[in-house]
Amino acid sequence: MIPSTVLHQSRWFAIRTDAAGEEFLASTGDEVLVVPVTAAGEVILTVEPSTAFGEPTLILPGGEVKPGVAHEEQANQELQEEIGYRAGRLDFLGELRPWSKYLAVRSFVYLGRELSESWLPGDEGYEIGVERVPLVAFETLIAAGRLTDARAIAALCLARGFLAGDNPTSGR
Repeated sequence: MIPSTVLHQSRWFAIRTDAAGEEFLASTGDEVLVVPVTAAGEVILTVEPSTAFGEPTLILPGGEVKPGVAHEEQANQELQEEIGYRAGRLDFLGELRPWSKYLAVRSFVYLGRELSESWLPGDEGYEIGVERVPLVAFETLIAAGRLTDARAIAALCLARGFLAGDNPTSGR
């Protein structure tokens, strides 16, 4: 990482400046992102408030990787907290770095299958909704302007490729 000075630190992020005085945003931690796919081929998206845009947004279950917790364990915890399912099978799809020039966060993407009901209490201070859509048709949500989260779109593309046999990633 480029040497920098912290200008502001919160629970979720830090704003830093480099030696030239240019500000950039640096995350405080990595995250897992899960594409949960049912036996019927539906992906389960979450509907959560976006503080950035002031409206509900469709995203995938996920969250910060807690220290000492394996990515797979964290992925299953997020599934249980956010959609009420546990994945019997998790396949590592890849690592995303959203806005990699300015944001130091890694999203470890997993495909979750063999889902079974299992709830854990969440740590969000708001209600999370769910929406199911056939994985093969997620682009219709993009075309309709309903699915706009770049990480979710990239993860869905990775999942579709993996399930079609186009992804060489076999595990982590």
